[in-house]
Amino acid sequence: MESRDLDLRLCAKDPIFVDGVPIYPISIKEISRIGYTKYNTDIRFMSLNESDIGALLGRDISDIGSFNYLVGNAIHDKETMQMMLFWLSKITHSKITFSGKRLSFVGDGFEITKDNFDEIQSIVRLRNGLQGIEEEEENPDNEAARRVLQRRKEERLKRRKAKSGGDESSLTLADLVSILASGMGMTMDEIMEYDLYQFNDQFNRLKIMEDYEVNVQALLHGAKKEDVKLTHWITKIKREEE
Repeated sequence: MESRDLDLRLCAKDPIFVDGVPIYPISIKEISRIGYTKYNTDIRFMSLNESDIGALLGRDISDIGSFNYLVGNAIHDKETMQMMLFWLSKITHSKITFSGKRLSFVGDGFEITKDNFDEIQSIVRLRNGLQGIEEEEENPDNEAARRVLQRRKEERLKRRKAKSGGDESSLTLADLVSILASGMGMTMDEIMEYDLYQFNDQFNRLKIMEDYEVNVQALLHGAKKEDVKLTHWITKIKREEE
C-alpha cells in the first residue's frame, strides 16, 4: 500500500486489510476497559520484530523469524497463547483459533501465517502508536530565548518519562488525554474514541503548533534565526520507530 494511502486509512476507524486479515483500531476507551498496563505489555510483545528479538537475545534470528519465535513461545506457554489469541481476536474482530497442524492463527475466512505476519505487525505497530517523533534541538546563545525554549525541553522530558513509566509525578496517558482535550477544545469522551495512532497524531500536531509559538517568542527575545528552526504548524509530522 502506498504510504499516502496508508496514512489516510490510519486516520479512519475502518479496518486495514493485509492479505485478507482485517486490522481494526483499538480505542483508548477500550484500552481503559482492559487496562493500559496489560495492553501496553501485550501489544509490545506481539509487535516484536526480528530486529527487536535479535537485540534482546544478542543474536541474529533471521533464520527463525519473528512469527516462529513468538509462536514457539506461545506453544510452550499457555498464558502466552491465550494472550495472543485474545489480542488477535480483538484486533481482527474475529474469533481466532490456533492450528498446530498448519502453524497459523485462523480467523473468519483468513489465516495469519509467517508469510503475512510481518506486514500485519507493521500495521499493528502503527495503529497502536509504536512510533516516535523526530525532534531537532535548538541552541540559541541568547539567555532570554534559552529560558523560553527550556520550558519546551522540560515538557519533552515529562512525556518521555510518561512513556517509560517514570515517577509518580510524570504524565500518564490519562493526563495526556486531558491535555489534548483542553488544547483542542474537545471533550475527553471524544478523545477516548481515538486509537493511539490518531491520538499521537493530534497530540503531536498540537505540540507543533505550540512549538511554533514558542519559537516565535524565542526570536522575539533575541534568538538568532540560524539557531531556531521555525517550522509552521501546517507541515508534515515525521515519524520514526521507537
